[in-house]
Amino acid sequence: HIVLGSGRGFEIAQGRLGPGRIHHCMRAIGAAERALSLLCARASSRTAFGRPLAELGGNADIVAELRIAIEQARLLTLKAAWLIDTQGVKAAMSEISQIKVVAPMVAQRAADAAMQVHGGAGVSDDFPLAALYAYARVLRLADGPDEVHRGVVARMEFKAQVAAAKAADA
Repeated sequence: HIVLGSGRGFEIAQGRLGPGRIHHCMRAIGAAERALSLLCARASSRTAFGRPLAELGGNADIVAELRIAIEQARLLTLKAAWLIDTQGVKAAMSEISQIKVVAPMVAQRAADAAMQVHGGAGVSDDFPLAALYAYARVLRLADGPDEVHRGVVARMEFKAQVAAAKAADA
């Protein structure tokens, strides 16, 4: 009753981790979207100095930067999922590690910005922002911390660049 054969347990585990990590990242992107939505609603409805918060300070830049970051995370996540579907987990390992760093970081950044716009209410139970922030922060540790995933990306990039340089010299 051995699945795939003796000594292949790590291979089986790795095959399941990739799709699970993509699922975590999709949820993180959803959390980022929710935080951005709450940020925009609050910045549009609250006023200070006679103007909506959306018109004050760098809030417009913050919203723009978050939209850009969320879309980048979404597209990288889609690419990782496509690679798994078309080429398998091994071919998608760098992209999976990349999204595991990027998506929770974007969600944490979005939640933090939304909390800032909400002021004290942002850390209360009146809004889900503190919970979204905590979720994103924990996700940056789950399935390996950011540093581990960056190490995977770096190792794979060095290997690919060295191989490309050798091929160009040949």
